[in-house]
Amino acid sequence: MNLRILAVCLLALISSPAGARLGVGAVPPDALGKTPGNDKVNISQFRGTVVIVTFWASWCGPCRSELPVLDVLQKSAGDRVRIIAVNVKDSREDYKLIRQQMKDAAITFTHDTRGTIADGFDVKGYPNLFVIDQTGRIAAVHVGFNDESLARIVGDINKLLVDPPKRPLALTP
Repeated sequence: MNLRILAVCLLALISSPAGARLGVGAVPPDALGKTPGNDKVNISQFRGTVVIVTFWASWCGPCRSELPVLDVLQKSAGDRVRIIAVNVKDSREDYKLIRQQMKDAAITFTHDTRGTIADGFDVKGYPNLFVIDQTGRIAAVHVGFNDESLARIVGDINKLLVDPPKRPLALTP
């Protein structure tokens, strides 16, 4: 009997809103931090554009592989897509070192020193990438990075560029 009660409690915990991941169709938090130039970055400023938000850390090998690839994607897509790379909890020095290594990057960098932005997206692993459609809703979520995930990310972006959502623009939460 105790195992049955434990199972019900675990199921309730997993299915509760506090345990729910921010998923497809949801309107994510708007604020993504500030650029190194101290400009605020919000998803809402890119409405009508496909927005890619990736959360990364300097110690994460797949993250460091993903960033240059996303930069090539940004340079290829131009203003049809906006890629924002949110660094999570790295020291200012580590964050600055990566930015310096990518000084010619076209992607937008922000720094989430305390992890509050990542927490708002319910990020649990890195890299964690969100594809946000032209209406401001999450169209896809990708955790991790490899050649296969790159193909899926590009596919998600192309699908949105070819067939944008028909629903009205989402309001800022």
